[in-house]
Amino acid sequence: MAVTNTSSTSSASSYSYLQYKNKISGLVSGMDIDSIMEKLMKAESAQMEKVQQQKQKYEWQRDAYREVNTSLSAFEQGMWDNFGLSKNWSSKTVSNTDSLNRVTATAGTSASGTLNISEATLAKAGSVKNTGVEISSTKKLEELGMTEDTGKFKLSGLNEAGTGFVTKEISFNKNDTVASLLSKINSSGAGITAVMSGNSISLTSNATGAGVDAVAGTANSGTIMKVEDDAENIFGKLGFTVTDNKVQNITGGSNGSLNVNGIVMEQASNNYTVAGYSLKVNQNITANSSISISSTNNVDALVSQVKSFVDTYNGLVKSLTDKTAEKKNVNYSPLTDAQKSEMTTDEITKWEEKAKAGLLKGDTTLNSVLSKMRQVIYPQAATEALYKIGVTTTSTYTDGGQLQIDETKLKEALEQDPDILQRLFTGSGDNKGIISELRTVAKQAVSTIEITAGKSTSVDNTYSLGKTIISMDEKITNWQDRLKEIEERYWKQFSAMETAIQKANSQSSLFTA
Repeated sequence: MAVTNTSSTSSASSYSYLQYKNKISGLVSGMDIDSIMEKLMKAESAQMEKVQQQKQKYEWQRDAYREVNTSLSAFEQGMWDNFGLSKNWSSKTVSNTDSLNRVTATAGTSASGTLNISEATLAKAGSVKNTGVEISSTKKLEELGMTEDTGKFKLSGLNEAGTGFVTKEISFNKNDTVASLLSKINSSGAGITAVMSGNSISLTSNATGAGVDAVAGTANSGTIMKVEDDAENIFGKLGFTVTDNKVQNITGGSNGSLNVNGIVMEQASNNYTVAGYSLKVNQNITANSSISISSTNNVDALVSQVKSFVDTYNGLVKSLTDKTAEKKNVNYSPLTDAQKSEMTTDEITKWEEKAKAGLLKGDTTLNSVLSKMRQVIYPQAATEALYKIGVTTTSTYTDGGQLQIDETKLKEALEQDPDILQRLFTGSGDNKGIISELRTVAKQAVSTIEITAGKSTSVDNTYSLGKTIISMDEKITNWQDRLKEIEERYWKQFSAMETAIQKANSQSSLFTA
């Protein structure tokens, strides 16, 4: 209701508690009525300003809670992305004697032993070309003989493993060109790529392999493309032969094979999983070749991964601990509009930084999070735990119970049991794993805080602090209405005084005339 100044610097005169200025001049009485009114309304506005300051505190506290939730959500997601999967705790160094890169290999967490590869054949993708038609990419389907306004068909291609089909329905109309129809095939996700040059169209399977009903060892005997429900016979009009829903005259599709430790494996894909190793065949390997693949645990890399986890954990713990331990600056309250009008923007910023200190001091929700996190790290009566392999909490909880690492003890534990970190962090049997439990703690805290502070998209009346802020707004509005009435009353009183003085002066002049 009062007039404020928006510049970075101002003076007291730029702010007024009055809703009406210069309503009475004060010429008769000789009094500075505006100044008197400012002082009167400043005193009357004191209670409303306290409500405004309290509302500001609630808003700051809401924002502080939301900042915590942002940190908790980032922590929860980061735990999963960086530490929540078995592969995050598998750091094995692969030894591969194949200098020609014919076979590449990575080692999973269960990789063990040595693989000897003596022979390999690449799996190939099948394709088919149209024949016997004179068409162009710009020709419309209506010109090819399409009779209905719209049509559709189901197109099936091999899945990535070459073991089954991916089926997609493709719709078209008579005004579509051959080029636009082929574009629909390419974007359908059916696993088939269509290419056109001149009158020729080729359809190529995105997946390798001889087909899902192939007889082992017999190339090109399977089905790799299917067309169903093609009432307009569009494929026939494009120059392809479809019999019993199967696209005919496929060439090139074949399974691959790999001879590992004397065992021949055949499949549609060039990617193999053997004894925990992931192998990719890049070139044909002739008989009697000798490629040896083995792996060893990289203890230093695992220790580095533990350090990364500890840094992430300690970062959140420090942030929460700082907020719950931060002292309040009792001498710094939220600024009133009048106070801000006398300060520069920089002064306001510095003041409010001090005024915001300690908003979450001793907060029970944050203290509960810290306690539960320590319980996850330091479980009672656990057969396996981080503290048993050299990752322990600090001796005091003044820093929130941050983690510290005894690298010597950790390396010794990893030398004896390379899989212990995987079990501890990702779980094993009834043990959910540290990451899962920490994420649960973070998620529960986020939900609890949202009940109090909501989130950026929340409506104020859906969370407790928002409801309090609404209540403060109502009190402020009531005060503004009340102050307007008070100011009106004061103006009337001063007006009456001015009138009385003027009348008295008039009467006095009669006697002295």
